[in-house]
Amino acid sequence: APVPGASSGRWKMWGDSTTHIKLSRPQSDQYVTPSLGFNVLSAHEKSMAFPHLTETIVIPNLAAPKTERGALPCLALKCESTVMQAKLCTIGTHAEAAAVLVCLTTTGVQLWEPLQGKKLASVAIPESDPSLSPAERQSFCKGAVIIPRAEGKHSLIVGTSAGQLHALEADNFRFVYDTKLEGYAHSYPISDVSSSHEASYLEQALPPQCTFATACEGGVICVWDASLLNPVAEMRAPGECITAVRLRANLCIASTVLGKIFIFNVDSRAIIADIQAHARACAAIAIHPLNLVIASVSEDTHWVVWNLDRVEKQEIEAIASGTVKDKMLCGVSFTGERGKDLHLAAFDSEYIFHLEGDPVPG
Repeated sequence: APVPGASSGRWKMWGDSTTHIKLSRPQSDQYVTPSLGFNVLSAHEKSMAFPHLTETIVIPNLAAPKTERGALPCLALKCESTVMQAKLCTIGTHAEAAAVLVCLTTTGVQLWEPLQGKKLASVAIPESDPSLSPAERQSFCKGAVIIPRAEGKHSLIVGTSAGQLHALEADNFRFVYDTKLEGYAHSYPISDVSSSHEASYLEQALPPQCTFATACEGGVICVWDASLLNPVAEMRAPGECITAVRLRANLCIASTVLGKIFIFNVDSRAIIADIQAHARACAAIAIHPLNLVIASVSEDTHWVVWNLDRVEKQEIEAIASGTVKDKMLCGVSFTGERGKDLHLAAFDSEYIFHLEGDPVPG
């Protein structure tokens, strides 16, 4: 159900007047660009992060003064191997949460304090089948979320290209491998992991109990109880390869390589909406921190903001849309006060694109 007092608001775009934010390495004139992938952009408060080959690029403060060349300074965190995905998560109560940057690579997981660029831990993920040859068991990590558990504890859930899910125990800023999740097995590589308590969501939008969703390239989504690490629901998008998954209340929202957005009712496991959103792969989706509004971006250069307030009645409204000419969009995040703005990332672009919106009521 919509959050009381919340409103969809409006998002505006003024064509070429969209703000282009150029990024540069510290003490250098070299610019940085996002890697080609899905869900490459992650945001929390005024910080953002995205993968760049074997590095993770962090923008500690979107409001920081620009350099003499007009670029926004950022950190380039060197990882041990190719970074498949970078995600800003939090540990602690929602009101007093501390940010943690999770870098998912071809060799394991690396964790950083994002504002200062301090490395916290590097954790190897067990091989899927040690009896296989090195080439056959080559895998990578993809999809991660930190979830609250019982007695104030937290776990970091990590997906792999072998379709497995692993839990790391998070004790303050110490991360120790805990267990491989049992009870459900994906048959295809994990494409994304998300929870009902994402770091970017405002507290008013959080349900009492935390759940998380795991999606794979075979079109299957599993929703889990965060406290017990037990699967509670399975949903399928037949013939689809899922690129991203998000949770809000009893809804599960997934995007696909064929440019579609599926919306499921978790309680009934049924598809309640199927949107042909884009002409090419829907590379990323984001849920507004407060409202039942999502944004999608695609390799077809287009972005769209969708109002899902009446989705249970199969009434879906595209309330804003636009294009970034000649750019394969691969990341999107709601930013600004109460999520009034959008930031977009594009493959091989030295700019992050900022779309300013109206203030969000409530």
